[in-house]
Amino acid sequence: MEREKKKGCRVITLLAVMAVVMLSISCVKPVAESQAAPAPATEATPVPAVAPAPAPPAPAASAPSVSNPYAAPVEKMTTAQCGSCHTSYFQALKNEGGRHQFDCVNCHVVYHAYNPNRNNWADIMPKCESCHTLPHGPTQTECLSCHSNPHKPVGVPLSDRLTQNCASCHAGPAAELQQFPSKHTMVACVDCHSERHGNIPSCFVCHEGHYPEQPLESCLPCHPVHKPRQIVFTENTELKTCSGCHSSVYGVWSGSQSKHAQVSCVACHEQHALIPQCSQCHGEMPHNAALHTKFPDCLTCHLDPHDPPVKTQ
Repeated sequence: MEREKKKGCRVITLLAVMAVVMLSISCVKPVAESQAAPAPATEATPVPAVAPAPAPPAPAASAPSVSNPYAAPVEKMTTAQCGSCHTSYFQALKNEGGRHQFDCVNCHVVYHAYNPNRNNWADIMPKCESCHTLPHGPTQTECLSCHSNPHKPVGVPLSDRLTQNCASCHAGPAAELQQFPSKHTMVACVDCHSERHGNIPSCFVCHEGHYPEQPLESCLPCHPVHKPRQIVFTENTELKTCSGCHSSVYGVWSGSQSKHAQVSCVACHEQHALIPQCSQCHGEMPHNAALHTKFPDCLTCHLDPHDPPVKTQ
């Protein structure tokens, strides 16, 4: 009896558990269906816009295939490639290369071929005569004695060979210095053309201007540098230049009320130190013959050519 009662209790407990499980399943299923299936849209309810799906990422680029580096044709080296190793030569050509500013391989046809065991430096280095003949005549044939650095041919140092043979290249200036003696004739070339070959010094290194703040460019039109006493006037000669030596005359002329004050100095004095004749502008007989016979010298009446008397009414 006792055993049957326990058996009945177990059956009742099992049935109760099964009922609870079935009830749970029946409750969960409608909720899941309500969440998974949204209510159908009606005309009164607008349907929200759906954002487009993002584009799939582009496939990663495949790594380039490694080819044989010796399969490509060998090209001549560029000037920039040469300069990446030979920086000092590159800068020298850049700053003072003159007409040598062209591709390195134009001169260095053979390069990267020096072998100390063969001592072939002289063989592979370019020769000046391959481009230049005798630009300085038959007496100056050792190019590197003056142009010691072919990578800056315009930067010629002042060697003894150079300073003692200026006339072999600069024959014209040397001849002028001897033909037209001046204090410049007594000065060595290197005293003015110092520091480097081709240096053109300022006149004001040795000379003072004819007037304060005289511009340098006004010197050479009157004073050719290698024959400075052969003074040449032009129609554009600055008249203040004359005042540097002829200050008293310049003061009288510039303050005159006569027509002569309207005429440039160089209109009458076509050459330096030239005393012109009055007839040069006024003709032979500006007055009657009797007056010229009585007063043959114009300045007897006109007194000062830089400030002649002016008629008054």
